[in-house]
Amino acid sequence: MLFNSLTYLSFLLIVVITFWNSTYRAKFYLIFISSLIFYGFWKIEFILLLLFSTTLDWWIAIKLYENKTRNKKKYLIFSLLCNLGLLFYFKYLIFFSKSAIGFVNLLGLEVDPLIINIILPLGISFYTFQTISYVIDVYRKIIKPEKNYIIYACYVTFFPQLVAGPILRAREVIPQLKKTKLFKWSFISSGARRVLYGLFLKVVIADNISSLVDIGFASQPETFSALDVWTLSFLFGFQIYFDFSGYSHIALGSAKMIGINFPENFNFPYLANSPREFWRRWHRTLSDWIRDYIYYPLGGSKGIATWKVYRNIMITLVVIGIWHGASWNFV
Repeated sequence: MLFNSLTYLSFLLIVVITFWNSTYRAKFYLIFISSLIFYGFWKIEFILLLLFSTTLDWWIAIKLYENKTRNKKKYLIFSLLCNLGLLFYFKYLIFFSKSAIGFVNLLGLEVDPLIINIILPLGISFYTFQTISYVIDVYRKIIKPEKNYIIYACYVTFFPQLVAGPILRAREVIPQLKKTKLFKWSFISSGARRVLYGLFLKVVIADNISSLVDIGFASQPETFSALDVWTLSFLFGFQIYFDFSGYSHIALGSAKMIGINFPENFNFPYLANSPREFWRRWHRTLSDWIRDYIYYPLGGSKGIATWKVYRNIMITLVVIGIWHGASWNFV
């Protein structure tokens, strides 16, 4: 179910109307079931994978909290191995297999290409990063585990962010889900404006730029002047931005219509004055996730040797590069 479709807009309208006419307890089941329906529109069989990741980390977080011994780290390691293992298999196995075979062929050894047919589950990077952050936060005692499975499942599977972000933290969303909300027209009006703005960025700007970029990349390079190359490069950059930013705005607006506030994901990155500022403005929830769960645990940049600072920066940049580079669809 694409955000920029009448099917999604009709689906959203039904969910919003039903949500504000439901009891407190029924609202959780509505969010959970509607999220599974939303995800099932793409491939219904991958609902089981989504539920597996959700259930696994819900159970592990509870075990982490109940275990007061030093052995509790084994639960964290088990969670990381399962989540990252699934992510590697579905998203990166083909990428690294082809890269390895290409490297071997460069060395003069002929290796037949592997025929691997793996369908990438939609949004697996987003919900995997969310469940990982949840388990780590429980391990660090930043939050307590949510014992109500449906409430936790709503956090992981919440349909507005499920396939295109932003990457949410449990401590940001679960308290909002559990809070009793009274209907306000401002939720509907502000959310609808954000959805329309996102649709404009995606349908009117990104999709029209995309047709020009596709023509450019399909053309023969020797027919391009230097100005053509620069123009095509800038258009491609803006296409990515307006496409991804448009989806984020639709996600934020959809959540707002039922009274949930998501963190902003983009802050005019092309107006940044430096590469560092650019990454603080582009896909901010991913940059913050990498900072809090990879860069800082490695040692950050304070009070350590210079070479370790460069090492930490390189590792985080490689992770960001793999996130964006192995799959064009950002999932």
